[in-house]
Amino acid sequence: DVKAQNTILVGGPCANTAAATVLGNPVDCTAGFTPGEGRVELYEHANGNVAMLVAGYSAVDTRNAAAVVANYGDYKSSLKGAKVVVKKVNNQLTVATPASA
Repeated sequence: DVKAQNTILVGGPCANTAAATVLGNPVDCTAGFTPGEGRVELYEHANGNVAMLVAGYSAVDTRNAAAVVANYGDYKSSLKGAKVVVKKVNNQLTVATPASA
């Protein structure tokens, strides 16, 4: 049970069944994902455990989001709130709060 423990989930619901569970098993596994963007999101479960989702529309987008988490020290000033969007602009990773947040 992915919600029975604290987890870091790498890959979106198309590639990772645990991520699909945390996201409510969407019918369209790409729903909410945008090409060219990765996401780092925190989900708190009712029992107090948390899941960190590191995912993107594509494998490259997921790798970009994972690079931000792996190099936390370089991005910590931008990692605010429960959700951020990761994009690669001019070969540089950028981190921002989602527009809809």
